[in-house]
Amino acid sequence: MNDTNTIGPVHTAVALFTIRERLEFLRLDEGRLPTAALAPQEALEACARRALWATTGIEDVFLEQLYTFDGRQDGPRAIVAYYALAPRERLPIRRPGVSWADPTDSATSLADDHRIIVQRACERLAGKLEYAPIAYQFLAERFTLGELQAVYEIIGCQTLDKRNFRRRMRASARLVETRDVRRKGCHRPARLYRLRDTQPAIAGAL
Repeated sequence: MNDTNTIGPVHTAVALFTIRERLEFLRLDEGRLPTAALAPQEALEACARRALWATTGIEDVFLEQLYTFDGRQDGPRAIVAYYALAPRERLPIRRPGVSWADPTDSATSLADDHRIIVQRACERLAGKLEYAPIAYQFLAERFTLGELQAVYEIIGCQTLDKRNFRRRMRASARLVETRDVRRKGCHRPARLYRLRDTQPAIAGAL
């Protein structure tokens, strides 16, 4: 059960993102993000994860606190916003009342305060792209450099030179080349990579 309409002193709200040809976020049909009222003695992150689980059945995904803002007069006194990231392969959502939306589509019906959360989360993603391994949260455990480049281009809203990107990624020490390849159609098999295990964790990652 989603706690969107429960009035309490503090709520959490979560913008869950994935990439399916483009960046998309999870939206409840009533035009809001998954939310929950903070229970007594409950940690904020646990509350945010409960909001996701209650609405979608999703758990064990990357989650990071975004910011805190004042609530409305007729609602919670404060709302602590989070954003969550997951590859599309881990999101087989079949529950009613949820859908995926384009964060750049102004026609998407979304409460004003929740729209701000989505906008700020997109800004945070773009800002962290170059100094934290945020892009890998959208990928399966093993991925091709082409798939990694697609994430960078979608989040950064720019087209990257293929040769320069691959040279930069190989020199970053973040990647481990596996012995496996993936064939797609009649194209040459693409080498699969994984994120190096010793890479420092992003704050809030599991």
